[in-house]
Amino acid sequence: MKVAATFIKHNVMTILLYLMVIVFGFYSFSTLPLALMPSMEVPAAIVYATYPGAGPEDIEQQVAKPLESAVAGLSGLDTLQSTSSENMAMLVVQFTDSTDLDDAMTDLRDKVSQVKSQLPDDASDPTVMSIDIDSMPVVQVALRGSDLAALQSIAEDEISPALERLDGVASVDVSGGYEDEVAVKTNAARLKGYNLTITSVAQQLGADNMAIPGGDLDNGSQTLAVRTDGEYSSLNDVKNALISLPAGGTVRLSQIADVSMQPKDRSTIAKVDGEECIMLSVNKQSGSNTVKVAQSAVDRLNEVIAENDALQADVVMDQSEYINMTVDNAVQNIWMGVLFAAVVLLVFLRDLGATLSLTIAMPCCILFTFLIMNLCGITLNMMSLGGITLGVGMIVDNSIVVLENYRADGYSRWDACTKGTGEVMTSVTASTLTTIAVFLPIALSGGMTGMMFKEFCITIVALLLSSLIIALTLVPLLCYIL
Repeated sequence: MKVAATFIKHNVMTILLYLMVIVFGFYSFSTLPLALMPSMEVPAAIVYATYPGAGPEDIEQQVAKPLESAVAGLSGLDTLQSTSSENMAMLVVQFTDSTDLDDAMTDLRDKVSQVKSQLPDDASDPTVMSIDIDSMPVVQVALRGSDLAALQSIAEDEISPALERLDGVASVDVSGGYEDEVAVKTNAARLKGYNLTITSVAQQLGADNMAIPGGDLDNGSQTLAVRTDGEYSSLNDVKNALISLPAGGTVRLSQIADVSMQPKDRSTIAKVDGEECIMLSVNKQSGSNTVKVAQSAVDRLNEVIAENDALQADVVMDQSEYINMTVDNAVQNIWMGVLFAAVVLLVFLRDLGATLSLTIAMPCCILFTFLIMNLCGITLNMMSLGGITLGVGMIVDNSIVVLENYRADGYSRWDACTKGTGEVMTSVTASTLTTIAVFLPIALSGGMTGMMFKEFCITIVALLLSSLIIALTLVPLLCYIL
């Protein structure tokens, strides 16, 4: 009773308070990050290392077991799975749900780095990476043209750096193209005539194609760095490379081999509409706004394409279009639900003033929820919007109970609003808390279920709490006025 009386008596304060809720609610809605799904952090990591030419048994003994011994002592380790296959060993490290993944990943990298010296010399350094469900590219672009090697160079040297400088962009992956390499095809008869072998020619080419520091050279008051630059810079340099003969003298490489520029063997091929292309995949940073990152990437790409008329680019996949469509449909359904709820209230209550009171209360409740979502760092995604859509029909329950209780004949407006609210305040609060008790444990649970439904449940809880607050404060004032 005192709650309703206080807010009705200080009506100016109440109106200004909810005007602030409306203003900050609209601001929160406009600034909430947009995403397709909630951010989910899987408590697991992958460790893998390659050992070219080794069989599964050698991989297990020389690579997998040292890594297993290093990882087995990690704090918070739940399960450890190891797979040894030809040329590669892979470990899947599963942590407990209560483990801090950032600290666990740091410890994992430290453990793995300590065991590098125990691996074979030809084995690669172990790579540690976390399992990120949100790592799907936000934009994929296909570059078309007749020369894939030139497109590959443009994509890596011009387009990728331009996109990676954008806020929120983590990396840009380039796939589908190929790089040119110098191919040396020796002539067996000429090698035999000069008493040379393929191994000796390869060793001499590798030894000559080097840049070696030569120390320092004092030149008066200056100290100059000396560097011996023997790297090949063109195809002609390779052709004219001098090969030492066992019997003395030298011969040019072009005299014993055919030297040409050929594309490297490709591991991936990208096609759009049956035509080979270069595929650019833009990955966003964790926690950044997917829609803003995608739109800024597309805008920057269009600027780069406009500067080069020879480039043809097609946006193959853009997450922002699907997210915007999903969000727009969900928001439209929310406001349609508010409108239909108002129509139903008018039909059953047969009171324009009471219907208008509840119609004003419903948008205030939704905007109040957007404000709470902003404070809790929740994004606008399919789960959070689904929670709002589900809760639209529930937000008027408390208000209807309060409104109907003081619509009794014979009472003054003041007594009806204050006494009617006071009589049902405990019941309405208990009813709301009962519903909250169903959803809140799911939001607080761990594992994949908690990560998936956390924002969904928090949104419903925020919606129910805001409906309770509005039913006990704003609705009595609106009914007193209307």
